[in-house]
Amino acid sequence: MPIYPGVSCPTDLETALEFGLEVVKFFPAEQIGGVKMLQALQGPYGNIRFIPTGGISAANLKTYLDLPSVIACGGSWMVKADLIKSRNFSEVQRLTAEAVASSEGKPTFKFI
Repeated sequence: MPIYPGVSCPTDLETALEFGLEVVKFFPAEQIGGVKMLQALQGPYGNIRFIPTGGISAANLKTYLDLPSVIACGGSWMVKADLIKSRNFSEVQRLTAEAVASSEGKPTFKFI
């Protein structure tokens, strides 16, 4: 079973490296610097791949996915509680399809 522990700073990344990890969850992405932080981390941690979550939306999804170090994004905007409660699954499906279309050829796309 794949496990992607969350990281939010270089110290966390160093710990991940000590455990031999190559993929980590970057959380909470937007609150800790978002795309700019990931761009800064790509240099010294070029062998690590990220799955950003936290603040990801339809508006910023493609910006994250365009980064070479990002292999997937997680987001809850597609499955908001009110959509589930009202059983508006057609809207969930539409939002999810929109998100997948934004991936434009990324090798992996997972909803976390």
